[in-house]
Amino acid sequence: MATSFYMNLSTKIILVLVFYILGISSMGLVSYEDLRTTEEKVEFLELAYDLHNIILEVRRYEKNFLLYNKNEAFRENKRCLAQAKETGKALLARVDKYRVAPMLREFDGQIIAYEATMDQLSQQERLHTVDYARIEERLRDQGKQMADLSMELVDFERNQIHVILLVLKRQLVSWASLAVLIGIILSLLITYYIFKPLFMIKRATVDIANGRFNKIEVINTRDEMQQVMEAFNAMVFELERRQDQLVQSEKLSSIGTLTAGVAHQLNNPLNNISTSCQIAMDELAAGDQQFIMRMLHNINHETLRARDVVKGLLEFSRVKEFTLRPSQLSAVVKRAVQLAKSQVSADIDIVLAVPEDLVFPMDAQRLQEVFINLIINATQSIEGSGQIIITAVPDKSTGEVRIEVCDTGQGIPEAIQGQLFDPFYTTKEEGKGTGLGLSVAYGIIQKHHGNITVQSSPGKF
Repeated sequence: MATSFYMNLSTKIILVLVFYILGISSMGLVSYEDLRTTEEKVEFLELAYDLHNIILEVRRYEKNFLLYNKNEAFRENKRCLAQAKETGKALLARVDKYRVAPMLREFDGQIIAYEATMDQLSQQERLHTVDYARIEERLRDQGKQMADLSMELVDFERNQIHVILLVLKRQLVSWASLAVLIGIILSLLITYYIFKPLFMIKRATVDIANGRFNKIEVINTRDEMQQVMEAFNAMVFELERRQDQLVQSEKLSSIGTLTAGVAHQLNNPLNNISTSCQIAMDELAAGDQQFIMRMLHNINHETLRARDVVKGLLEFSRVKEFTLRPSQLSAVVKRAVQLAKSQVSADIDIVLAVPEDLVFPMDAQRLQEVFINLIINATQSIEGSGQIIITAVPDKSTGEVRIEVCDTGQGIPEAIQGQLFDPFYTTKEEGKGTGLGLSVAYGIIQKHHGNITVQSSPGKF
């Protein structure tokens, strides 16, 4: 049995932050170690420079001793040699484990050899003997070797510092690039797994506010965001179901309103049918077949009239799923007018200006409900005689159709126009309206990816 592993969003964020902090800390530790090494190298270089300067002092006193054979120069030479030994030991204690250690040990041996030669030379009584010249030559060579080795030591450490600084520069660029890359990756992950779902939910919420119940694509984040998106889709499904129930409730309310009018519409053809039957039966004995046939045609015509009225009411009341199919707009409008006609006063004219060839995808039944609601609302706003005009104009550039339902009613105050499409809002007296008609019409138009607005000024057509 397969199981799904879910990790809380807070846990994910904490883990990401922990790994990021650990990464930055590791970078910092490595850089700190390099900086500490550089600091040691700088201190060592300072001592190496001191050692080199001491050796130069040794050579200077060596030169004075060889030129003037003064004991003072010999003593200063010995003092500087002792100082050089101490400095060399201090350097060796610092870098005993590094590659420069053999150089320092060699340097220490050179100091000892140089000091022995200096002592030997100081014991020679005659300055111009062969032995004196040989020892002097050896002393000069040893002094030169000490100076060269001390300079080599300085150069070696200086180069080491340059190498470390170069490494630090590269590390800085590498760490900075890695940090930027990690930041970009984290930003993309946060955008994909957090901000994108939130944006989708926000956009879907706006759609719901506009009457469009669109589900969102569930991103497999395996955390609370996925659960929120799944819950949101469940909410959308429930809202859509409730909206359908609301539409059906309003439809039943409209059917109740239309029933009395439909009964009146049926009464005329039924009276004509009854009258024609009576006349036909009276004339049957006379045998006037042509007259009886005319009566039968009249009965058939009135029967079709009654059937159309009942068929229109049945079609309107039937529950169907929302489906967009190419339909003729004029036919939909005419059926709506026929059903709503019983609610329209005889003093009110309904004028249709809808092209017969205007066909576009629509849910004919629901669009018919929109027109019925609008016609009834227009009728109720007209006192006495008036006019209702329904027009439709196609816009070929946008592929849309502009439909207008105008009336000569009292008009709607601007202060309440923004509330007209709110559910259960009505300006009618209590018990004379549910406040759902225009709200349902709004939802149906939104489902057709259209917009419905109101423009009205009291006292103006």
